Amino acid sequence: MRNWEKYIRKVEPYVPGEQPKDVNVVKLNTNENPYPPTPKALEAVAAFDIDRLRLYPDPEASVLIEAISKRYNINKNQIFVGVGSDDVISMCFMTFFNSDKPVLFPDISYSPLSSVPIPHAGIWQTPI
Repeated sequence: MRNWEKYIRKVEPYVPGEQPKDVNVVKLNTNENPYPPTPKALEAVAAFDIDRLRLYPDPEASVLIEAISKRYNINKNQIFVGVGSDDVISMCFMTFFNSDKPVLFPDISYSPLSSVPIPHAGIWQTPI
C-alpha cells in the first residue's frame, strides 16, 4: 500500500442532517431549490431513457473523465472525480494534509472541513 492510500481508506460515509417533515421548508444549506425546473431540464428528463436507472453507475466515471480529457486536452490520469464536493475535499485533505502538523483554516470557511478525518493531525479553526 502506498503511503497516501492508508489515509483515504479511513473515509467515513456522509451522514445527512435533519430532514424537516414540513414540505414547505426549503433547506438551502442542502442545495434544495424553491423554484421549479427550467424547461430545458424538463426536456432532458423527458428524453432520458428511464431503463438506464436500473443499472448501477460506472464507479470510475469513465464517460465523464473521457469528456473532461478531450475538452481540456489533458491525460485521463490527471483527472480526479468524486461523488460530490464533500468527497473531493475530504480526499484532498486526507491526501495532502497527512502529517503530524495541525491544519489551520478560517472559521468562516466550508463547515464540513471540521469533520474530515485526518490521522495524527488536528483540524483547527481560527477567527480571521
